[in-house]
Amino acid sequence: MKNFLDKEYHPVIEDFILDYVDEKLDSVERDTFEEVLVHDDDLRELAFSAKEGKKLLDQFREIKAKEGFIDRLLDKI
Repeated sequence: MKNFLDKEYHPVIEDFILDYVDEKLDSVERDTFEEVLVHDDDLRELAFSAKEGKKLLDQFREIKAKEGFIDRLLDKI
């Protein structure tokens, strides 16, 4: 059985997911896309997973290594 990660979607749908995650859809497009998500479990799971993944990546951008980290890392390697 395929899950939402195994499916392939049309590039237009992928663009909608990206724009949805990046909050680039106007209100009509967003409302329409969210209506589609109500009826498609796999697509909804993919969109929400992408949104959560973006949040996590944004959190990682805020993490800064202490000064000298790269030098200490290279010494260990």
